[in-house]
Amino acid sequence: MHMIPLITTRYHELKMEREHIYAIGDLQGCRESLDLLLEDIPEEAPLIFVGDLVNRGPESLATLRRVIGLGDRARCVLGNHDLHLLAAAAGAKKVSKKDTIADILDAPDSAELIDWVRHQPILLEEAGIVFVHAGIHPLWSLKKARQLAAEAHSMLTGDHWESILREMYGNLNWDDKLKGAERMQAILNAFTRMRFVNKKTGELDFKQKEDIGSAPESLVPWFEYENRILKGTPICFGHWSMLGLLNRPDIVAIDTGCLWGGELTAIRFPDRKIIQEKCPCWADPFAFK
Repeated sequence: MHMIPLITTRYHELKMEREHIYAIGDLQGCRESLDLLLEDIPEEAPLIFVGDLVNRGPESLATLRRVIGLGDRARCVLGNHDLHLLAAAAGAKKVSKKDTIADILDAPDSAELIDWVRHQPILLEEAGIVFVHAGIHPLWSLKKARQLAAEAHSMLTGDHWESILREMYGNLNWDDKLKGAERMQAILNAFTRMRFVNKKTGELDFKQKEDIGSAPESLVPWFEYENRILKGTPICFGHWSMLGLLNRPDIVAIDTGCLWGGELTAIRFPDRKIIQEKCPCWADPFAFK
């Protein structure tokens, strides 16, 4: 009988692991859940986190350090809670009682941690999938989304990032004529806060929160907008825990409410195998209404 050398077998295993990419949903400081999920993912496999690494959960500092400690194996797109951390670090926003990011800001290596966060991208593309935190504006082409994500990334990694984040908060909608801080606010709103849009115009709505069932008839989820430009382009995102897991050909939603006692979800591309870790209820959702 011909025996396959163990070293050759391991080579093929590593090759297969690297051909797969695992996208992981919103962590929000749930380090223990992440550790348990990673036990079910090959240790050589590349990871993409879809944002909101920190805040609201019990271990924001430990979670951030855990992800950073994964080295080049892990990549991340920025979410609204990650941006909130940056804004707090910039002195643009006070830390509230509901936030769990004070330990990051008080850490002895806080400057290095903040620097790592602000250098993460807004948009990633891998294996034919576009990864973002909340989605891509239904009126944007992929070319435009790439350009605007790069523009935001350039500002966040630049020398004046702190002043930009002082103008980040507000419900400004996208308009091609916007400039300066207003333009950045609208870009970040679309990539990191978007859920519902007006079903006739595609304009973002910030009043309606998570609940689809109570949304007025004038609103639809951004990916249900009839004239959405990127129909057919696979987009993987988090941000919207009440959606649950969606695994459609061009829409993959993987925020399954880890923080609220749901699951932490990973999806493997290209075959879309689902891996989930049942999570404790780290935070009471009714406390955040």
